[in-house]
Parts: sequence; C-alpha cells; structure tokens
Amino acid sequence: MTEGGRTVLLLFVTAAAASDLKWGRICNFLTLTSLAGGIWLLALHAPQEIPGVLGAMVLLACFLFPFWKSGGLGAGDIKMLMALVPYMGVRWFFFSIILSFLIGAVISAFLLIRYRDLSRTVHFAVPIGISVVLCLLLEQLSVQSPFLF
Repeated sequence: MTEGGRTVLLLFVTAAAASDLKWGRICNFLTLTSLAGGIWLLALHAPQEIPGVLGAMVLLACFLFPFWKSGGLGAGDIKMLMALVPYMGVRWFFFSIILSFLIGAVISAFLLIRYRDLSRTVHFAVPIGISVVLCLLLEQLSVQSPFLF
C-alpha cells in the first residue's frame, strides 16, 4: 500500500467512526467516494489485484447479508467494510474483519457489564477503525498477514 493510500484509509475510517458515533450511520457519500478512490488507486498501482479485490467484496456481501437482514449490522457498516478492501488488500482485509468482530465483542461485553443494558449497541465503525489501525501498525512493523491466500 502506498503512503497516500494509508493516509486516505486512516482519514476514511476516522470520518466513518465519527459519523457513526455522532449520527448513528455512515453516509453513502463517504463510503462510495472512498470505495471509488480505493479502486482508482488500485488500478494505478496494482491492477492485477482488481479481480481478487472484487471477489473479496462479493464474498463479503454474501457473508454479511444475513447479519444485515437480522439487524445485527447496518448497511453502512457493510459498505464501509467493502470500501476497505482496495486499500488493505485481500489478506489484511480478512484479518481486519476477524479483528473487528473480536474488538466489537469486547466492547459489547464491556457495555453489558458496565451498564447492564441489553439495548445499548456498538457503533461497529469504531471496532473496524481500531482493527484497521492495528493492521496498518502490524504491516509497518513488517509483520506478514496471517492469511496466506
């Protein structure tokens, strides 16, 4: 990933998390422009990865559709995750998703213990943002993604 791509990615996840915390939603303009910018950067720097990235997006949509349908995830969360794929690459992206769900579970457990209120929800853009930052840090430390495909 280029330095510019990392900067755009960090700005995107920060803006998405702030939007989710403030308004309870991630606006389409933010996710769709980030997705378009990511694909554009990918086309410029690594066009051979576009089929894998598009495949990962389709797989993600199919996998998360039941979560959206049951009300466990918002459509903005899914669009945000899809917009991450071109920036992170397939390997780091799938690791980031697993990390996001683990971080979300920890935050949910904390909220449940702290407030004893089942109606509190986790704004999922926050765990996604935390997982992206952790993945970027690991990548900067030259750690290889645990996924080998």
